[in-house]
Amino acid sequence: MNVVGWFSKLDMRCVGLLALVATSAWAQKEELWLDSQGNAPISSTMVLKRGKSYHVTMQGTYSVWAGFTTPGTKSGKPESAPMWPSPKGTNTLVGVDPEFMFAWPAGTYVDTRPEPAPRRGGFIEVSLDGGKTWKHPSSTAPFDAADHKYDYELTGDDNALQVRIVDTPSADNYGRVQIFVRPAEEELWLDSRSNTPIRGEMVLARGKPYRVTMQGTYSAWSFPKPGSKSGKPEPTPMWSSPKGANKLVGIDPEFVFAWPNGSGLEKSSEPAPRRSSVIEVSLDGGKTWKHPASTASFNATEHKYTYELTGDDNVLQVRIVDRPYNDNYGRVQISVQPGA
Repeated sequence: MNVVGWFSKLDMRCVGLLALVATSAWAQKEELWLDSQGNAPISSTMVLKRGKSYHVTMQGTYSVWAGFTTPGTKSGKPESAPMWPSPKGTNTLVGVDPEFMFAWPAGTYVDTRPEPAPRRGGFIEVSLDGGKTWKHPSSTAPFDAADHKYDYELTGDDNALQVRIVDTPSADNYGRVQIFVRPAEEELWLDSRSNTPIRGEMVLARGKPYRVTMQGTYSAWSFPKPGSKSGKPEPTPMWSSPKGANKLVGIDPEFVFAWPNGSGLEKSSEPAPRRSSVIEVSLDGGKTWKHPASTASFNATEHKYTYELTGDDNVLQVRIVDRPYNDNYGRVQISVQPGA
């Protein structure tokens, strides 16, 4: 037997195995192009699995108006051409990106409104249920005047992602939007009843950016009735604990929005919702813990928040800081994505 040759083949197999490991869920990225001139939805080939988190990035500029020559009085400054031109059309001044209208022509209905540019726009809609329902994905991102790039966290429903531009007519539009779709690399579940930190399996490389999304509602109290300064509690947690009452809830990953009568929170004059630091993360192997920084406003609809973290050659650890734990209920879903 050629021992050297055998080991060479073994080495190549190991290299191949390492390549497969490296080509994990993050490499399962699909690129789509949405042309503003077309009114037919585009569809991914990837099926977004029900309940799983996906990261969608949209970037580009376009116009939904014909004859864009002179900006309106309340318009911002238009850009001279779309980031990615349409195959047909004039491809001149543009004022719309995936999330905002930042410029518009004189005489348009937009110019009759008091709100100045940039304004949030909902021209781009997505469907996750096979085209039955459509909506613009939620975002709290500020206007990105430099890159016109926005990130959205979506939850699959066992269908391909569909994307469309809602505008009539669309024949006078021009400019395309680039869309990337990729699954969360890692999904974790934090049960509010447990005092044990949960650990990811993936090592977050030192100095590399990561995007962590947390969603869910829970309670840290036995919750008989709301306090006088409390907001309105929700009847059950978004994701129930395997054990426990799973009744009224008033906490999400970033805010306390409701609390029971008699709680110490009633002593403060600050109204609900109030920022919460109950959930902490560690990036250095459990040496230090803190609640991740966020400027997001209270998300009363989805209770979903995104945090930008930097790896430190350790797995992500997450915990809930509360005493006691046995009266808690409700879980938080956590997904980890590569950062920008």
